[in-house]
Amino acid sequence: MGVSFGILGPLQVLRDGFPVDPGSRKQQTLLATLLAHANARVSSDVLVEALWADDPPRTARKNIQVYVSALRRLLDGGSDSRIVHQRGGYLLQATADELDALAFLQRARVGSLTEALDLWRGPALDGFRGVPLIGDAARRLERRFLEVSEDWAEAEIAAGGGAAAIERLTEIAQLHPLRERLRMAQMTALCRAGRRSEALAVYDDLRQALARELGLPPSPALGRFYQSLLREQEDADSRSPAPHRGRAHAPNLLPWDLPNLTGRESEADEVADVLVRGRSGPVVVSGPLGAGKTALAIRVAHRLGDHFSDGRFFVRLRGEDGRLRPLEDAVSQLPFARARTPGRADPLREWRTWLSQRRALVVLDDARRESEVRPLLPETGESAVIVTARSALTGLEGAYRIRLSTFTPAEALQFLGRVIGTERVTADRESAERVVAACGLSPLGVRLAAERMAFLRHVPLREYAARIADPGGLVDELCGSDPAVRSRLTEAIGDLPGPAHRAVFRLGTLTEPVFTLRQAAAVLEAETGTAIRLLETLLEAGILTVVGGEGAADTVRYEMPRLPFAVFVSGRHTVFEPVESRLYTEAS
Repeated sequence: MGVSFGILGPLQVLRDGFPVDPGSRKQQTLLATLLAHANARVSSDVLVEALWADDPPRTARKNIQVYVSALRRLLDGGSDSRIVHQRGGYLLQATADELDALAFLQRARVGSLTEALDLWRGPALDGFRGVPLIGDAARRLERRFLEVSEDWAEAEIAAGGGAAAIERLTEIAQLHPLRERLRMAQMTALCRAGRRSEALAVYDDLRQALARELGLPPSPALGRFYQSLLREQEDADSRSPAPHRGRAHAPNLLPWDLPNLTGRESEADEVADVLVRGRSGPVVVSGPLGAGKTALAIRVAHRLGDHFSDGRFFVRLRGEDGRLRPLEDAVSQLPFARARTPGRADPLREWRTWLSQRRALVVLDDARRESEVRPLLPETGESAVIVTARSALTGLEGAYRIRLSTFTPAEALQFLGRVIGTERVTADRESAERVVAACGLSPLGVRLAAERMAFLRHVPLREYAARIADPGGLVDELCGSDPAVRSRLTEAIGDLPGPAHRAVFRLGTLTEPVFTLRQAAAVLEAETGTAIRLLETLLEAGILTVVGGEGAADTVRYEMPRLPFAVFVSGRHTVFEPVESRLYTEAS
């Protein structure tokens, strides 16, 4: 089993399943800091601040080296394979099998919500939250815990399991009594279990707590829900719903809407307008990796709750490894699944029938081929479907298509300001512009950089811009804190035919991510016609984009988004050689 770590509760170190003493208090604080930022470099200056606050000894850095050496002996027998010294700091390497926080985030991403919640043992990093750096990380984890708890509760209620969820819901709500979405789920579960008086009491407790703590009333949505409960009779489920009841009880199984989503207003309005007007085919939102397709689809789906009275649903078509999930598994979490007729052999047919008889909105996320989408589309009825895909899925009949590109410079700076503070951006706008330009204006790249800079609040923007100016530094900074990002970038070419994904690496030998057909043909060592076909394959897969408008073949400029370009650059970054070898091995 080896060594594993737990931070979703008190700090825990296990070897082969048995507890291990992590050492002195300072040594534990160092370990907790590295685990809270696993797979990301934490500078020595930050570690000194975490361990000694404003009063470090003259030997602080030497002491840190001693603590690191002791931890290496404890975890790896003295080797530096686990805790790595990197550019004036340290990085602790861990996988989802070794660190409970990474396992929690991974399971939440793929929709295994119950398994994710089962990993929690108490307040994250309990006992170390007085250290500001650790406390910030713990609060981020707990915000995600609450979001997953709410997603799980709503999914359980929609699938008919609300009564079984009451105990856990009540326990969480007692710890977070002002969380309105959580309280609404608690009230709904109680009402579905026939415990209406308790549901009304929950609202009254919340109303008093909000007035006492914040001087605010409950939200209008929660107030309407409360009024609907007052009006309902015990046999309400067998009769026509009260005016607001349909919206209050319609299941919402969407991921949390990103609070910092920037730009895309016109695209969101266009998608929403198409869905409200009603279409016989799906809306396909396409664009390169990291363009914000999923975020846009989720934002629109949240906005349209009033138009889809039978609920809104999110179906992940792929697992964490990028492989297509069996479509039967993909729909197994949806409400119709628990009401399926025993012995029926075709769950996909049942899903389409269920969807055709209702007015629901479904987001199918990360499609690669038309064949992955067709079995999940309703054949008739008023339900609507949004599909996110890197390609336009041109073979999908009757689809309405909209393609996303990068941020504009103004949108990128606006997003950066929302995350790290507009004052920080305004104080050094030139460096902020260099940061977003280094990210290629990609929403994914800008988001990763912004989150990293929010953590590195002591680092000047000009210094951070210098860090990510070259491809190696860009990948280190933006992919180091989340290994899933790097795997998503490399997995993006896994489905390409052999010549096309070999072309990606050859294009990575170019000095810049923007290039012409002539330059591409030269590095591909291909005739013009062959080069055009390879480039068009990469365009269709969302690996490349075209800069500017239409033009003759020899004048068009192609671009590989800057973050994927940095990952794929041959010979410039340590990730390239093993990734390339793995892909060639899989292809053969």
